[in-house]
Amino acid sequence: MEEKKTLTPEELQLIKDMQIQYNKVILEIGSIEIQLVELKQNKETLLGIIKEINVKESELVKTLEQKYGKGSIDINTGEISPII
Repeated sequence: MEEKKTLTPEELQLIKDMQIQYNKVILEIGSIEIQLVELKQNKETLLGIIKEINVKESELVKTLEQKYGKGSIDINTGEISPII
């Protein structure tokens, strides 16, 4: 019968340490993936808000042009300079 071979305690500990490191890295990758999903969702939400702002801005521009004519607005004073 062949004699069983056994790793030294140091070799066995090296293997265990590598497994622990591997598992930590896999866990961290999972955490990053979750963050990426959340960031993508946040980005989509913000892009939706930008679209809403653009629609509201277009509507406001139409309303103001009907009331004051085409022009450029000084955002600090509210003064309208007509476009010639």
